[in-house]
Amino acid sequence: MKKFRKDKLELLAVIAFIFAAAFVFLLKSPLNFWIRGDAETDSSVYKTVAFMMSRGYMPYRDSFDHKGPLTYLVNLLGMQFDEYCGVWIIEFVTVFATFAGMYKIARLRCNKIFSCLCILICGSLLYDYFEGGNMVEEYAMPFIAVSLYIFLDYFLNRKIDRLRLAVCGGCLGAVFLLRPNMISVWIVFSIAVLVDCLIKKKNRDLLEFIIFFLIGFVIVTLPVVIWLAANGCFEAFVENYIRFNMIYSAAKGEGEKWNAYFYFINKTLIIFALLIMGYLCSIKYKFSAKDKLAIKDKFTIDAVLLYVTYLIYLLVTILLISMSGMPYAHYGMILVPAIAFPMAELFALTGLKNNGNATTLLIVLYMVGILAMPKWLTTAGDLLNKYADRAADHHSDIVKGVCELVEENTNENEKISIYGNGDIIYLVSNRLHATRYSYQFPIGEIAPDIMDEYFEELENELPPVVVIWQQQADERIESFLYENDYEEISDSSSYDIGKTRVFVLAE
Repeated sequence: MKKFRKDKLELLAVIAFIFAAAFVFLLKSPLNFWIRGDAETDSSVYKTVAFMMSRGYMPYRDSFDHKGPLTYLVNLLGMQFDEYCGVWIIEFVTVFATFAGMYKIARLRCNKIFSCLCILICGSLLYDYFEGGNMVEEYAMPFIAVSLYIFLDYFLNRKIDRLRLAVCGGCLGAVFLLRPNMISVWIVFSIAVLVDCLIKKKNRDLLEFIIFFLIGFVIVTLPVVIWLAANGCFEAFVENYIRFNMIYSAAKGEGEKWNAYFYFINKTLIIFALLIMGYLCSIKYKFSAKDKLAIKDKFTIDAVLLYVTYLIYLLVTILLISMSGMPYAHYGMILVPAIAFPMAELFALTGLKNNGNATTLLIVLYMVGILAMPKWLTTAGDLLNKYADRAADHHSDIVKGVCELVEENTNENEKISIYGNGDIIYLVSNRLHATRYSYQFPIGEIAPDIMDEYFEELENELPPVVVIWQQQADERIESFLYENDYEEISDSSSYDIGKTRVFVLAE
């Protein structure tokens, strides 16, 4: 009875720790219900698509973007809680679930205390990658963490059942509906499971694995596909999400892609993770002169397969997030759950699982005291300031200034257009966008026909207000405004407006 009560209290303590860690970290989000600040550029786009959906429009067909449909459905769900900061609730659930998954992964190799330390250490990477949050990588993290746990528990403990298989397949389906270059965990580990089953001649088990994995995948993806098709935008989905992303990924050269690869690999914790897995791949076995695997001590072929697979998984993940050649920091968020297992293995290697020693102590102090805690303490230390300032309007002066002019010259039933990438204006002013393209850069540079379609729609719509966002003016938009008798109502020298210009259609 005492043991049961102790276990229950320890579980509650762990949940409270994960809850606190998720809450403290998400104070960084501008969508925090205390801050209510400006959503970042990409976040504003996703929220704008969801805003259009809340008014009866459809993604892809009526509002262009090239992320997966789950991105907009998540934002739409968040807006049901609160029009602006409700997405933060979804973010909190996402980060909490990710940290919980990382804890479970670490528990495969560590005790409870050091599994919590793994959360602090690995979670500190989010400070480098978050970029304002509400990103597809953020929503992919819990699905990756859950699937990693299922795969690892299979290889370490041979625990698997039909429900786990379906959940793993469903997680793949969810991430596929966010962005397909984040599915490395399922690619690499599914091949490892295939190899494992073939080596052990478990053909019947393999068939069951495939069937229930696919059932989970279909359960998640099919309703979304039906929803898109029923609303007449499946073709637009294929065009925007698949074809455009292929163009997007091919836009940069090989040199730029390798630069992006080394950008993501060049993090202390990532390097640690790679070295740990590389070390585990080498210390217990070797290849003989005849290239035959020789097992030493009690190291089994299962462990060999697991550690080699995990090392490949890390390298392939970095390769896939680098394939566009664009080193956007938020791409790296999917590496956060990936390094939980290597960190746990490091603690296990140094004897942390059973008893401490000087080496262990130095490693823990370095990981926690130098790599992790300074980032966490900076955010935690700002907690009281953010709470005290919770009633303030945290929108930037430029957003407030532009939205004031938009609201003075339009009503909520009229549509506007932002030339550039300033979707935050649609959200704060509560105005829909007049053309299919709420933003034009950088997508118009990657696919120039987008600019032709945008200006054609702009000519047909002639919205009452056009905003040129942050110095994005060029000859084409200037000509359109002049030929259609738009008048500038903004003072470009104003501190409030800066280099953003607002034009109204002359009566």
